[in-house]
Amino acid sequence: MCSDVYLPLIFRSYHASFMIPRIWKFRRSILIMQTVILSALAVSIPQAVHATPSLGLDGVGTNNCQGQFCVHSQLLTTTMGDDVIIVVLECGDGNPCKVSGVIDNSGLTFVQRISYRNSDLVGNTLWEYYAITTSPLNSDNITVAAPGCCEGMQVVAIHGANTRAVFDTNPSTPATCSGTACGNCYADWNTNPGTCSAYIQTSGLDFVIASTQINDAPPCGGYSYSPAGYTPPPGFTNITNQNNRFEVDYTITTTQQSNVVFNCNGTDASAIVVDAISSSEHSPILINGNDAFTSDNGVTGGTGSSNDPYLISGWTIQSQDFGIEVANTTAFFTITHVTVSCGIPGQPTCLEGIVLSSIQNGAVQNSHISVQGIGVRVENSGNFQLTSNDVRSGGVDECGGAPACERWGAIFLNMSSSFDISNNSLEGGLGAINGFNLSDSSIVGNTGGGEDGITLHYLSGFLVSQNSIRAHIPIGVSSCGDLTIENNALDSPNAGIMVSNCNNVLVSNNTANVSGGEEGIWVTGSDSINVTANTLSHNTNGIRLSNFATGNTITGNLISNNQCGIQTDSTSTINQNHVADNTFAGNTQDYCSL
Repeated sequence: MCSDVYLPLIFRSYHASFMIPRIWKFRRSILIMQTVILSALAVSIPQAVHATPSLGLDGVGTNNCQGQFCVHSQLLTTTMGDDVIIVVLECGDGNPCKVSGVIDNSGLTFVQRISYRNSDLVGNTLWEYYAITTSPLNSDNITVAAPGCCEGMQVVAIHGANTRAVFDTNPSTPATCSGTACGNCYADWNTNPGTCSAYIQTSGLDFVIASTQINDAPPCGGYSYSPAGYTPPPGFTNITNQNNRFEVDYTITTTQQSNVVFNCNGTDASAIVVDAISSSEHSPILINGNDAFTSDNGVTGGTGSSNDPYLISGWTIQSQDFGIEVANTTAFFTITHVTVSCGIPGQPTCLEGIVLSSIQNGAVQNSHISVQGIGVRVENSGNFQLTSNDVRSGGVDECGGAPACERWGAIFLNMSSSFDISNNSLEGGLGAINGFNLSDSSIVGNTGGGEDGITLHYLSGFLVSQNSIRAHIPIGVSSCGDLTIENNALDSPNAGIMVSNCNNVLVSNNTANVSGGEEGIWVTGSDSINVTANTLSHNTNGIRLSNFATGNTITGNLISNNQCGIQTDSTSTINQNHVADNTFAGNTQDYCSL
């Protein structure tokens, strides 16, 4: 049975900074002992997902026709989805080469990346096309649409690339050279002389691919039996050499910023193209100020305007103290399709996922965040959106478990306004959404829960709507005004909705159907609360009024199968509130008073 034994505890402890009554934390500590009640709701702390970084080949095409120069079509089989497919080719042989596109029998759409014509050999051209897969390929036929193609062609599948921003944005990529601009290299079996080179600078971890046009001579490195020695391109792995005319090599960088040099010696290398495909892996990103929106800091596009925001997209990040932090900015930006998680099981520093601090005009969307601490933390910010994300917190607070800590949750908010948090999946450990000092915002259409659900303190001008939350207290608000809580579906062993020290709040059309719960809706120390059209069943109390809850309106609710329909105390009587037109059914008692 619910009682007022612990009511003095509700208002006894206050947060050191905000002086907030820790109403849910203290109540929860009492209820932990009530194992019968807690067994009605399995609220588990999710384990953080660990990243499995991988950037490499997922498949190499094989020729689909016979004959020395029959290299216009290849078959490709891969083992994974979300690959970047690269087609590189050489055609021309002294005559103009017209490639109209790349045809794929699995329906992939290939986009031209490069068309580089040799300045010395008229008509000889190196081409590069790319496409993105969403599922594995099985003997996929990839064909170059060009008459008389090709001198050479190669298809490769790269897994672990950033499918949202395929190529490194460093201005040095792609690098091209032809003729003497590459250097002075030629074929001589006796000396393997000269080196031709092209180089790039990368902005991140990259898959670097080099395509070389060779003028009827040995592969890069020269003659393998040369007395001068055979030196293939240092640091690169060969994929193919076709017809002594076309070669493809690759390397994978191991640091975020690298100078990559491709050297081809001992052969007649007449043209070279070096390109860099971005890994989805990125080190933690810190952007402090508008000027820090750069490619080195993970920006993949945009100009920072309202109609062309900066994009941070496609990255896989192993969180340390944070995965991404943006601070002190006013430029428009969007973080989208990123994954922030713990890289090493048991890693001591895997705290926060995404941090927005003193920002305006930001958005985090369609991202996966799974960390030990706070999933998304926002402070001193405005005009931002957190939408359609999957956020998981392992339940570690930022105070090392100190009793006064209030910094926890899948999403933590403080001193912020004019924001929208919608359609997120939240598994919060200690809580789904936890916030302080908030205004003029909305929390709509989120699902999930934690030990606590949506707990908000000191707020005004707020809408909490259409959320589906399971927790000890799915929705709890304190010190609030001008607030609407409507159309939420709540599952709890304790109080479905708790309103404390508030006024001018509408609580309507919510459902708190729980088995073994205490209160469907609990209003304490509040006035001008309009509780209407809610469905409340299978609780100890359908509605509870306590601690000078007066001047409230309780109308049009369906209150059924509770031990007590409406519970009051001597400070919060029926006569001190407007109670009318409610439907009671199957309650042990419709009205009870302590």
